[in-house]
Amino acid sequence: MSAMGSIQQRNLRYLALVFFLLTASSPAAGVQIRLAGSGSTRCSGRVEIYHNNTWGTVCDDRWDLNDAEVVCRELGCGGALRTAQSTHFGQGTGQIWLDDVACSGSERSLTECQHGGFGSHNCNHGKDAGVVCSGEKTFQIKYFE
Repeated sequence: MSAMGSIQQRNLRYLALVFFLLTASSPAAGVQIRLAGSGSTRCSGRVEIYHNNTWGTVCDDRWDLNDAEVVCRELGCGGALRTAQSTHFGQGTGQIWLDDVACSGSERSLTECQHGGFGSHNCNHGKDAGVVCSGEKTFQIKYFE
């Protein structure tokens, strides 16, 4: 095999490993999360999580930039620019899944943060939490010969 073929084969193995690591740690592996509401985008909106076959919201009691940082990272949306209340993206409907969320900011998923338990809350949809993230995370892959 030529030296060029060996380099290409090594690069393909590297790309396969990167792809595996990115997809293996994706949020789809656990509880799903999304950003929704009026004027929302993939990286900004009202925080909703899918638990027990139902989409629901998160209360903004104790909601801060550490919590938003975890959501943005979990969605692959870069860093958190700010938090948002329900008045910004509109109120959700139905289930309120989480309240009193307290993240350190280093968690991989919002559900790893401290909270009062799924479905346990003293909230209404007037207090739905939201985030504005910096944008989609991009990955650069460098080739070395």
